[in-house]
Amino acid sequence: MFIHYYTHVGLPVEAVMASIESLREPMSAWAGIAYRQGEELRSRVGPGSGVPAKEVTFELGLPLDRDDSATYPIAWHASGAGALFPRLQAELAVAPLAPELTVLTLQGTYDPPLGVVGRFLDRAGLGLMAEATVKNWLDRVADAIAVDGRERVLDRKEET
Repeated sequence: MFIHYYTHVGLPVEAVMASIESLREPMSAWAGIAYRQGEELRSRVGPGSGVPAKEVTFELGLPLDRDDSATYPIAWHASGAGALFPRLQAELAVAPLAPELTVLTLQGTYDPPLGVVGRFLDRAGLGLMAEATVKNWLDRVADAIAVDGRERVLDRKEET
């Protein structure tokens, strides 16, 4: 299944990319939080898996630079009992919209668990949980980048 979400950060693209590098470790923790919140939501509105995801594996790869933008590969899935949880393969794209405005876009594909039944349930509404999980994570990242980037700009101004 295809998934796509984007948001904006009011900073230049260079500041956003520097922040991404400094926030790699927290991004993994936020992926776990977003995943568990998605699972909680799924258990309230739809059929639960019966097995909670205890650990989440999140990998943010090295950026592929393109002129004034970059794309980071992402792999994201629950550890253990893999057949019961979706697996996401995606890209985080970082691109300028204006000198002080950057767009963050996450797009990729995921495989719903449980084969044909899982794909049916995903189309019937559980795909909204995957969208909520991705939105939760990317919004956390954007908020952290905005704070980190502003601190970097202030630090540079104090140095001069």
